[in-house]
Amino acid sequence: MSLDRGTKIYAAVLTSICFGILLAWLLTLDFRLGVIDDMLQRDPLISSYPYPFRAMRISGTTAIISSPRSNTMPAVRFIGLIKPSLKNLSDQDPKLIAAQKQLAAVQSKVHKLVLDREDIDRVEWRIDKEWFAEKGIWLD
Repeated sequence: MSLDRGTKIYAAVLTSICFGILLAWLLTLDFRLGVIDDMLQRDPLISSYPYPFRAMRISGTTAIISSPRSNTMPAVRFIGLIKPSLKNLSDQDPKLIAAQKQLAAVQSKVHKLVLDREDIDRVEWRIDKEWFAEKGIWLD
């Protein structure tokens, strides 16, 4: 069954539009994000931590990296999520303080590794709303 001339033109225009949208999307991808994520996953300290640090975006020479803490999600509350046994401890409890120091050490290592790249001069941290949403916590 052959198509009439109008249908062929319509199909060609529709195919061209779809191809253009696909090409525009591919041109906006920054493959450096995957390279940074792979680098972070190869580090034993970072990959063994319960939170998966990842590159979210690169803007010029600034890498925007996911973070589990912010003013809307204090470190103590985050630690209670990943280590439920520490959830109800006092802020001064040595176990909770050790967990905060571990988080700081891991985040510091992420910062250092990302800045070691020649194309990155600065790191900005952004709260990982998607990760928290997967855990049933909605952040504004």
